[in-house]
Amino acid sequence: MDNFNNNPTDQPLTKKERRLLKKQQKERQHMLLARGKKTRKVIFITLPIVIIAGGAILFTLNYTPEETHSGEPKMEIPQKEYDAGTVSMADGLIKHTYEIKNTGAGDLKIDSIWTSCHCTTAKLTVGDKTSPEFGMDKRSTLQKIPPGETGFLEITFDPAFHGSQGRGSALRVIYLSTNDLQNKKTEVRLIANVI
Repeated sequence: MDNFNNNPTDQPLTKKERRLLKKQQKERQHMLLARGKKTRKVIFITLPIVIIAGGAILFTLNYTPEETHSGEPKMEIPQKEYDAGTVSMADGLIKHTYEIKNTGAGDLKIDSIWTSCHCTTAKLTVGDKTSPEFGMDKRSTLQKIPPGETGFLEITFDPAFHGSQGRGSALRVIYLSTNDLQNKKTEVRLIANVI
C-alpha cells in the first residue's frame, strides 16, 4: 500500500511547506485584489460611457422638436420707408408698423433688432409673441417667422426726445439681422420733419 496521504491535515506541514503555502495565499490575495481593482476601473470607465450613450439614445427617441421648416427663408418687407410728414414735438409719439413677410421655405430667424437713435424703439410681434422693446443699446432677440407667415415690426419715434435741437429733418433707421442669406442685415426707415 502506498504511504502517500492526500489529506494535509493528517500530516503536519514542515516550516518550508507552511511558508510556501502562505506565499501562495498572499499571491492569490494579491491577484484577487488586482483583479478587483481592474474590474472596478473598467466599471468606473465604462459605466459613465454607457449611461451617457443610453441617455443620448433615449433623448433621440423621445425628442420631438418644435415644428421647424427646412429650406431657405426669404424675407420681404413691402414698405421699407415711412414718411411721417411734418410732426410737432407737442403731438407726442409717432408709431408705425412694418410688415415682415417670410416667403421662403424655411424659418426666418430675426437675431437682432436695434435702432439708430435713443429716440426710437422697435418691437416685433409674430403670432401671439411680442418681443421686448429694442433701442439703440438693446438688440438681442431670437424671433422666428415661419414660412408663409408675417411678423409686425412696430416702431415708436419720440420727436421731443432731443428738445429744440431735434427740430428739422429727421431720419431714423431700424436694423434687423436675419438668417436670410440675401438679407443678413436689412433696415427700415422713418422720415419726419420735426417742428
